Amino acid sequence: MKDSNKKSRKSSSDFIDPVKNNVPEMPKDKRTKADKEWSKKYGDYKLTLTNKEPSTKSDEINTKKNKTKSDDFSDKLNLFVEYINSENWFKKRKEIEELRSSISKKIKDNKLSDNKKSGTIFFESLKIFSIKKRKYFNNLNLNQKENLSKRQDLINKIKDLIVVDENPNKLYSKFKLLKEEWHNTGQVPITDRNNIWETYRHHVSNFYDFLHLNRDLRELDFKHNHEEKLKIINKAEQLDKVDDIIKASRDLNDLHRLWKNELGPVAREHNDDLWSRFQSASQKIHLKRQKLQKEISITQNENYEKKQAIISKMRELSSNLSNTHSDWQNKIKNFEKLKVEFQNIKNLQKNKNKKSWNDFRIVAKEFNFEKNNFYKNQKKELKKGIEKKKLLIEEVDRIINENKISENSKRIKEIQDEWKKVGYLPRKISNSLWNDFKPLVNKFYDILKSGAVNLNDNEKEIYDKKYNFIDKLKFSKLNSSSDQIKDEFISLIKSYNEIGELNLNSTNTLNNSLLRKVISIIKPLEIDKNEKDNLMFDIELELTKTNSNEINKKIQNIKRKISDLEVESNQFQNNLEYFSNSSSDNPLFKNVSTKIESIEKKIDFWRDKLKKIEKV
Repeated sequence: MKDSNKKSRKSSSDFIDPVKNNVPEMPKDKRTKADKEWSKKYGDYKLTLTNKEPSTKSDEINTKKNKTKSDDFSDKLNLFVEYINSENWFKKRKEIEELRSSISKKIKDNKLSDNKKSGTIFFESLKIFSIKKRKYFNNLNLNQKENLSKRQDLINKIKDLIVVDENPNKLYSKFKLLKEEWHNTGQVPITDRNNIWETYRHHVSNFYDFLHLNRDLRELDFKHNHEEKLKIINKAEQLDKVDDIIKASRDLNDLHRLWKNELGPVAREHNDDLWSRFQSASQKIHLKRQKLQKEISITQNENYEKKQAIISKMRELSSNLSNTHSDWQNKIKNFEKLKVEFQNIKNLQKNKNKKSWNDFRIVAKEFNFEKNNFYKNQKKELKKGIEKKKLLIEEVDRIINENKISENSKRIKEIQDEWKKVGYLPRKISNSLWNDFKPLVNKFYDILKSGAVNLNDNEKEIYDKKYNFIDKLKFSKLNSSSDQIKDEFISLIKSYNEIGELNLNSTNTLNNSLLRKVISIIKPLEIDKNEKDNLMFDIELELTKTNSNEINKKIQNIKRKISDLEVESNQFQNNLEYFSNSSSDNPLFKNVSTKIESIEKKIDFWRDKLKKIEKV
């Protein structure tokens, strides 16, 4: 009996602490082998459930304390510590919690003389209790999760038995082993207990249904699967005629998926033949796919080589540095063309595509770096070029203002050469500087030609005023008549003449400049060509009317032109004598007649001009 009690006590302790020895639930079915095994292994534990557990030393103490109803704090604290440190502390949780509440209240009320020491013992013991609880429930939770995983694996194994084409007796033997293992597996987390049990019960039921299938139904299933697999084989054999190998391979994969996942077994005598025929049809598609893959691989390698060749060209553009804006513009255009060409090449192997893309990014970065460097330096060079041209303009202006014309003619030529050698400037800036430079150079040469270098201060002042008058001359009445334009310009010429008189050479030079300016203004006007010619002649006459030598030259020139035209007209008149009266429709006759009329008009035009000059 003592041995029995010891064994019971040990079994009960093991049950209380499932972390050390987790006792499974008693099988519900008393007729199974599992129940017999459980009884042999855990029979003593069953007795402990019916018999009262022998009292321990701490139980006697607790009983004695309860009987005496002692409120002694020291005894409660000792009992609290003893419960926590005992092996069956888990069973004494309720008593421990009651003692903790009572002791904690007294410590808070400060009713003890040695409250500090007692409090230290109490809180240290309470900390040990908390650690024990946390460790216990953590281990219990892990154990239950392991049991849940085991039970899920067992359910999957039972499910797998249903689809196995095997002798029913062998399947049932396997099922019994799985079922016994299920019952021997411990508890699972409470949140999963109901769900895992229902799932297990469902698949067990399915297995029993599977075992009791009618043999005729099984034969019908074999027949159905046989017919469906024949259909799949026929479709696979037809794929050999499809031109699109990629599509054929994709369809073949679908057929294999259907064969494997959707259809069940067939009779054993047909199984090998069907599979061999299906494999044969599949092999033809695989060979075509492999051939296509080789061709694709060759194309991909060619595309890779093309991209690498383009990258080499890009690298050459980056390495051959240019020093001019135009060269860089051409380089940028060529680089952009290569970039588009590179991006248009598709279909590379993944690893090679990544490599070519990395190479492209590196060379593009190098090119942009060199380009940006050039244009950063170009900005500095532009600034230097602008400053240099401004200095040249200032130098020409200083030479003119200081009236150092004759001794600086060589220097002006050097300045013009230096101007040309200045590098690229943006068109807008270049034009603006040129519009400042050109008039000054023209003025220099006008002064040099006119002999204005010998003018005194007063004459030089008159020369500068007339020159500025010409330079600023404008005319905005674009829709005016020729008479109005003539009056306007004659008025301007009078204002110009009123500025003052100079020597003949300077006057002629300035008058020619003024005439050129007037002609440049009149030419764009929307008036008749003859009117323009007459208008320009009248203005020219107005400018030169005070210069008798110039007037005489013009008279002689006009007379010479009239004389030449009359001779030309007489020659054509003589040619007409060779034509008869009936030749008026002859194209040659008409051509000669037209020329004579044109010459006569020119003669009249110059005679009118001659009359105007003679009046002057």
